[in-house]
Amino acid sequence: MLRSILVSVLLAFPLAAQAGDMVLNDIKAKNGVQLSTDELNQLMPKAKVISYVARGTRRWTNELEGKFVAYSDVGHNMRQLMTQITGHGTWHIGKDGTYCVAIDWPQRTEKWCKYIFKVNGKYYAVKSAVDGDAIASEFEFTK
Repeated sequence: MLRSILVSVLLAFPLAAQAGDMVLNDIKAKNGVQLSTDELNQLMPKAKVISYVARGTRRWTNELEGKFVAYSDVGHNMRQLMTQITGHGTWHIGKDGTYCVAIDWPQRTEKWCKYIFKVNGKYYAVKSAVDGDAIASEFEFTK
């Protein structure tokens, strides 16, 4: 059992790393479209969110009052990867058309605002809508 979990985790690393290699220029080259503030206001309330990062995933549901509980399987070692971490967070749509999130994890606080782009049915978030080298993170938003 442990061996199959380890194999699954190790196989997932290259996929997560590939998503992290994408930058804004790649999104634009694939005719990615930046979501407007109106589109974000339609998409985000009650959205189930999955954030893909290099070492795992984070999940939460955007509640209408701007709060959520996040669950993460992100870890720096095998023990952490096999343990789900919980954090309380808030979200809002920024005046500049960004999706903004703050999460209080047990060890640290995470805070960011990112522009959301859609490419071939997938969503990507970047810190800058003009810096072509801005690293893109893959997200899923479903209702």
